[in-house]
Amino acid sequence: MTLVILFAAHGIQGQGKESKNSPKKVSAAVSFKNDVFPVIQKHCLPCHAEDNFNPSELSLDSYDKMKEGGKHGSPWVEGKSKESVIIQKLNENPPFGDRMPLNSKKKIDEGKAIWLSAEEIKTIANWIDQGGKNN
Repeated sequence: MTLVILFAAHGIQGQGKESKNSPKKVSAAVSFKNDVFPVIQKHCLPCHAEDNFNPSELSLDSYDKMKEGGKHGSPWVEGKSKESVIIQKLNENPPFGDRMPLNSKKKIDEGKAIWLSAEEIKTIANWIDQGGKNN
């Protein structure tokens, strides 16, 4: 009985439940080269390659090109995924313009739009929260 009380007093929960007092889970290190860039290649480069015209003037061909940014500055704020334009634009209701990647109105209306998965967005967000390094 005493053991259970000690666990409760320290905010330790069993079976995967987290409380406000339990420590946050630390995400595994996310690599730009191995984890982030493959998502960008698949979903973003069709429009955001250096040789393509896009209204934002944002090229995502490489880490250095991404870091240069476009009309709206750098797409990420190191350590702050929620403040980063790239994360805002990948989610519903971005602060300006359309959600990325672009889909036709017809595809969206028909429910056939192709968006990044929650896991892909989380990978990019975790990378940003870990400093957005060229690793």
